[in-house]
Amino acid sequence: MTQTYYNEEKTILLEISDDGYNAFLTIEESDGFIDENDIVKLIEESGVKYGIEEAREFIKANDFNKEYSVPFPIAIGLRAKEPEVEFSPLFDPNNSYNATIGNQFFLLESINKIQKGEPLAHLFVTKQAKPGINVFGEEVTTNNSEMLLIDQYLGDNVEYDHDRGQIIASQSGYPWVDDLNRINVKSNFFIDHDLIDNEKLVLFGNLTIKGNVSSNSNLQIDGDLIIENDIEDSTIYCTGNLVVLGNILNCKLEGIIAEKDIVFNNAENSRIACGGKISFEKNAHFCKLMAEQGVFGSEDNSSIVGGIIQSGEHIEAAIIGNVSNMATEIEISISPFTKEKMLLLTKQIMKMREYEQTDTADFLDKSEKLQILEDKLESEINRALKNDDMVPKHILAFKKVFPGVYLRILKKSMNIVEMAERTSYSIVNNELIAEEY
Repeated sequence: MTQTYYNEEKTILLEISDDGYNAFLTIEESDGFIDENDIVKLIEESGVKYGIEEAREFIKANDFNKEYSVPFPIAIGLRAKEPEVEFSPLFDPNNSYNATIGNQFFLLESINKIQKGEPLAHLFVTKQAKPGINVFGEEVTTNNSEMLLIDQYLGDNVEYDHDRGQIIASQSGYPWVDDLNRINVKSNFFIDHDLIDNEKLVLFGNLTIKGNVSSNSNLQIDGDLIIENDIEDSTIYCTGNLVVLGNILNCKLEGIIAEKDIVFNNAENSRIACGGKISFEKNAHFCKLMAEQGVFGSEDNSSIVGGIIQSGEHIEAAIIGNVSNMATEIEISISPFTKEKMLLLTKQIMKMREYEQTDTADFLDKSEKLQILEDKLESEINRALKNDDMVPKHILAFKKVFPGVYLRILKKSMNIVEMAERTSYSIVNNELIAEEY
């Protein structure tokens, strides 16, 4: 609402605009003398403190003629400058996910897909926000901040990288642009039935399967995977965490691999490897388990019998071995998961060389990944050689460990020849010793 101020004779009118950026003076023609002090008094009464000199320069620069009954500027504020951004997607919005696709996974093969951390769009701030000053001398902020403008383009499963000036996928999935022009990534999918003899399901995003996975099914998941029942005779790879609420059975060839943690109830006759921790509630029988950050069975119910267990950190279970003296190998070594991935890549590369496929992009990609793993392993070995950097590692049987168990921590090993209860094995003074837990 415009503020108005008059002198006593009402021959001088001072008006301040609704936004407070401009003040105008109107002088009415009269027989009396126009006292300059009346103008000064009105300015003081109105609270105008800023922009008087700016108004004088405006009048001079624009050859503004002051006339009776015609308002002229007496103060001009400095307007706040709104920020501006430039937005451009890095994918074709016309070949993107839409709600009609749902869980029809075969339709996902031909549309845009994105991996976690990859850019989805350029979003640059082309003009910074600058606060203004009104005629009262008060700072006036912009209606929009840079972050508010940026947020208007951010939908689900994305984030903004200020340094790169890009919208980044925070989850793997399938990008799309909604009606508000926001970038989204469809990243959560569900299957409410069993997967049986599924040749190969490749999915970008997180998947929950409410049934079983069996009979030579092959899942390649770029994200987290939850299976609410059992896995049997199948191959699974996921870049995130894998949670199996049931059992893992007879997955022996490529097996079950996750780049992060794996959780399951029971496992038998299976190869299970991860870059994080393996945790299980009951049994791991006749399995090869490999975990970079530890293998942890529950304190009350778990048992490890047969097979080979390799970990970069602690290995714990309620019972290790059994009364039949079943051969069971428990080993803490340096980066077992990294070494296993190196072995698999090396075999794949050798096979490609055998068939003279060394000029393909896939060959170059595998070779680059192998070099990265070699560098990582070398770094871990160098760190392990420095005693002051070593994290204490132990093998722990909460209840019993039986004869037939072979234990190894780095270079030190031990064969169990007598049953022991509640025992922890660790390196002390460069020797592998057993202590009561």
